[in-house]
Amino acid sequence: MAQALIPGDAAPGGAAGAGRRGAVGRSLPLYVLRRCGYFAVVVWAVYTLSFLLLYALPSDPVALMLERRSSGAGGADPEQAAALRERYGLDGSLPERYLATFGRLLTGDLGTSFQSGDPVPEVLAAAAPNTLGLAAAALAIALPLSVLLALVTSWRPDGAVHRVLVNVPALIAGVPAFWLGLLLLQVFSFQLRWAPSAGGGPAGVWLAAVALALPVSAALTTVLVRSLDDVQREPFVELLLARGLPRGRVYLRHVARNGLLPFVTLLGLTVGGVLVGTVITETVFARAGLGRLLASSVQTQDAPVVLAIAMSTAVVFAAVNLAVDLLYPVLDPRLKR
Repeated sequence: MAQALIPGDAAPGGAAGAGRRGAVGRSLPLYVLRRCGYFAVVVWAVYTLSFLLLYALPSDPVALMLERRSSGAGGADPEQAAALRERYGLDGSLPERYLATFGRLLTGDLGTSFQSGDPVPEVLAAAAPNTLGLAAAALAIALPLSVLLALVTSWRPDGAVHRVLVNVPALIAGVPAFWLGLLLLQVFSFQLRWAPSAGGGPAGVWLAAVALALPVSAALTTVLVRSLDDVQREPFVELLLARGLPRGRVYLRHVARNGLLPFVTLLGLTVGGVLVGTVITETVFARAGLGRLLASSVQTQDAPVVLAIAMSTAVVFAAVNLAVDLLYPVLDPRLKR
């Protein structure tokens, strides 16, 4: 009787197996190069779309800048406006500005803020630590919580715990982020007074992190529970149990490992969702960071700052998804083919 190939077991050896391993070794560099090409295309597409939205609009950021500086006292000086357009590279045609800005970005030059006059890297450096700390705290809460809830829920697919918990993450995922943040503020800040209602610091970051982590954890839990349930219906699970292997070993070593691929896929998208969610979370909790900086820069049409934030987010998002793509063959060696 032929031995069944269990996911995660070694492939048969012999000449055919050696030939397949050689083909895998030759295809891996092409796979990596192709994924790196996708990375470059995504970053370029985000730059192009962001540039057109920021610079192709009929509004005049220089006129808005002069109006804010003069506080409405008199009209803008045409010579001063022309000098500012030349300083910020706004005097050329749209294709010229597109190429010039792209060339500066390739050299690491993010430009100068229209509103403050400071270099954009300094503006981002002042706001980034709060946002990165908030995002890291949210992920540190969301990832273990989602894995734990999914494992507990799917331990017995036909059990009472599964029937009770399987729909809870979907309900939490459907709650608007701003409403959840306001609810947490009302309970833990205004009534229980366990955390400040605004500002940064360690005491104020945990409540904002929970508000950001709960919807993310709910989405991850929903996907992982469904994946684990599907894997447990596979014939190889019954085969392993029939061989006498302990259920806990089968569940953790085989079911959980094979159910991780959809979870890892969504995890790559989650990083971008966390960065986007900081815009709402920092606004609700009055925290200084990239989210509030982006909101204020959009209102004042500070194009270099908005473009730099968009590009930074795109690079992080694309890099995480590239890492996820390269992790697939590690989790499931069959994908190397």
